Amino acid sequence: MEALLVVLALAFVLGLPAGVIITLVQNARLRRRLDALEARIATAPPIAVTPPKAQDTPPPATTTAPVAPVEPVNPVAPPRPDPSAPPATPATPWTTRTPPQPTEPQPPAPPSALSQTAARFAAWLQQNWFYAIAAVSLALAGLFLVQYGVEKGLLSPPLRVASALAFGLALIAGGERIRRRSGDTEDTATAYLPSTLSSAGLVTLMGGTLAARQLYDLIAPTPALIALFATALGGLLLGWLNGPLLAAIGVLGGMAAPFLVGGSSDAPEWLLLYFALLTALGLGIDTLRRWAWVSVLSLVAGVLAGALLWYTTGSEVMHMAFGAYAAALALMAILIPARSLTPDQQGICLTQALGAGTPSFPTLLAAGATLAASLILIVAADRSPTTWWTALILATALAALLSYWSKRAPGLQDLAALPALAVLFLLVSPELTWPLLDALRTQLAETATQTEQRLPLQVTLALLAPLALTLAAAHRSLRGAPFAAHWAAAAALMAPLGGLALELTWHPAELIGTWPWALHALAVAALMTGLAARFARVDGADKLRSALATISALACLAFALSVILTEAALTLALAATVLAAAALDRRFDLAPLGGYIVAGVLALGYRLVADPGLDWATSAPFIEAFAAYAGTLAALLAAWHLLKPMDRPRERVFLESACWSVGALTVSVLLDHLIDALTGGTTSGTEHWQLGLYAATWAAVALAQLDRLRLHSRLKWLRIGLAALFGLVALALMGLGLLVANPLDAIFDTQHIAGPVLLNTLAPAYLLPALVLLAGLWRWERDGHLPRLLRRALGAVALALTAFWAGLVIRHAWQGGDAMEMRHGITQPELYSYTVALLFLGAALFLRALQTGRDGFRRAGIGVIALAIAKVFLIDASGLDGLARVFSFLLLGLSLAGLAWLNRWVQMRRTIDTD
Repeated sequence: MEALLVVLALAFVLGLPAGVIITLVQNARLRRRLDALEARIATAPPIAVTPPKAQDTPPPATTTAPVAPVEPVNPVAPPRPDPSAPPATPATPWTTRTPPQPTEPQPPAPPSALSQTAARFAAWLQQNWFYAIAAVSLALAGLFLVQYGVEKGLLSPPLRVASALAFGLALIAGGERIRRRSGDTEDTATAYLPSTLSSAGLVTLMGGTLAARQLYDLIAPTPALIALFATALGGLLLGWLNGPLLAAIGVLGGMAAPFLVGGSSDAPEWLLLYFALLTALGLGIDTLRRWAWVSVLSLVAGVLAGALLWYTTGSEVMHMAFGAYAAALALMAILIPARSLTPDQQGICLTQALGAGTPSFPTLLAAGATLAASLILIVAADRSPTTWWTALILATALAALLSYWSKRAPGLQDLAALPALAVLFLLVSPELTWPLLDALRTQLAETATQTEQRLPLQVTLALLAPLALTLAAAHRSLRGAPFAAHWAAAAALMAPLGGLALELTWHPAELIGTWPWALHALAVAALMTGLAARFARVDGADKLRSALATISALACLAFALSVILTEAALTLALAATVLAAAALDRRFDLAPLGGYIVAGVLALGYRLVADPGLDWATSAPFIEAFAAYAGTLAALLAAWHLLKPMDRPRERVFLESACWSVGALTVSVLLDHLIDALTGGTTSGTEHWQLGLYAATWAAVALAQLDRLRLHSRLKWLRIGLAALFGLVALALMGLGLLVANPLDAIFDTQHIAGPVLLNTLAPAYLLPALVLLAGLWRWERDGHLPRLLRRALGAVALALTAFWAGLVIRHAWQGGDAMEMRHGITQPELYSYTVALLFLGAALFLRALQTGRDGFRRAGIGVIALAIAKVFLIDASGLDGLARVFSFLLLGLSLAGLAWLNRWVQMRRTIDTD
């Protein structure tokens, strides 16, 4: 009974595919006959239609001129078109609604090579999908035959494997017999049948070999791999003879065979070699026949099969093997299409394709494989320190190889960036580096109690990865065009970015010490200096590459100083590098150093305002804080002086605006420490002078952004937004100084005025912000790059603050610092002092009108005088009596007479100047 079941099972397994094949053969024959009939109809000569003969009519008797012959009318043939008339448009529903365009329509853009390949593959699959189903059915027949023998236990393990191998060889032999007798081309009745049978036989052979290794342990891994390799080579030969169907089915079936056979193994990592061989099989067939989609299918199937095996296993060895497998796939995708040990991908690269054009298919294939390998290396690193180091080494090696190969393969110029970014991500990602850092800290804790401690080498080895990429990019740049400058920029960036990544995540100063880590940065700076000298010797007059290396060296030097120096020393060191860049530009005419100067100015502004900022400056010792701010101001002034005679408009604007803003910051820090010393350090944090200093600082920063609008760059709206933000902060602080910390009526804490008249805390609170605004307005009067309305608004704020400060100074002179609040009242001398101040202000405005010739100042003076008169008659007169009243009005009259004469003289002088 069991034997009968076996026979029935074999009959069903083998009969069903055979029936499908017979049906396909008959269908192919019918289609061939139909194609032949259609070809005969298409090539048959058309049926000629002879027009009837015209009737012979005698000519008229009386004719004086020859008559043109009448064209015979053919009732069957259409009338002959007029050559001079435009061609008629066939009547369609669209032509009756839409008039024809006067211009010729533009031809549609030709589809890309990849889309054409996909369209051809989709069209072929739509017509011949049943061949693929037949191949899959036959392959499953062989695999299920082995599985049936396992379940029933009818055959011994060697016989089960032998039956599968025999079945696979029979399918291949049958396919080859059909191909030799009837052919396998499109014009034969047996088209695709040899490929169907041979591909199913290949899958069956691979499945039988895997079963012998994984299920029954009949052969060792090495003979199994040799057998699979031999099968792959046979498939390469058969695919070259038959066509793409054999390659596609062979690759897909071979990838799926290990998962269909099942079983378990103590070392499943060797299957990655098997998947790599299958991928190489598909790429090898494609490099001989150039079907394109076979390569894509092989790579996608290889990546998915490897990822599934890695996901189901998850061991440490599998992580390392999976990373190496991904790198091997990328190398195969680059080298196999070139049929050489060095790539030759021509045409444009991916970044060039963003502007115009389409890269070649080998370039796109290499890009996809490199991207997949970079992502896989990042994923495979997340296991242990060993897996992380393996991924780092593989990513570095892949990036270095692509850098070296790009000279002969222009299409690969930018692919090295993908594994290089993977290197930086491995260094900076805390999720990937925590096992390594945890093990390193444990090692340091264990050796802390020992007398002799060794310096850990992990930090140095990790920094060697971006350093190797810097050397590779520099070597590629020295080999010449194309993209020599881009490779020089990559060389200048990789090592500093790697050090920055380690600083952000590893904190090497805590692991190996401050000075050793600074020495690493200095070593990189020395390397960049050597590259700058090398580029300078090679390039001659073109100094772009040497300037890029110089910028990198300066950045590394500043980074090394930031590790070992204090906050003040670090700020001074950064300012020194900006000055050094300006000096080098002045000496060697290195225009690209302007980028470093601009970046250095921005970094200095960030340090002086935000981190460590004014909070550090107010709490640090005076000598240290003043040295940081005053030293930075001196360095910026020196850099501006060096670049003043050179054609560097952008750098000069940045340095000039930075000098003004840093100057305001220096004055603020100086006054803060001076006032804090006068008050004995008993400030509450909401003092009027503190708010004024902060307001002056943010106003200076906002004015610096407005000043840089003279450059007319693409960052215009960003600078306007930053200026608006900083200006709002300054206005908010001024408002707090006028409302919350107003000495006349403080809301929270009582305000104490420290210092003598005119030289007290009122000046930094209200006069200093006004002077900052007036200084900015004075500078903008020369070029007028800001709107007049904005200048007038800032001038109004500055004048209001100055007037408020003057009033507070008068009250402080009469009341003293402890009676500034309004609840103490106003004395008559104080009240009359305000009138005198208004008269002096009016006279000053008149004089200003005479100096500038502007009628606005004269009108403002008249308004101030009118305000003084109203004050005298409405306020002062009610509180005066006796001789005080007499002398008051006498002085007022004399003053008004003099101001009237001055006003008249100014008007006449202006009229004379106009004439």
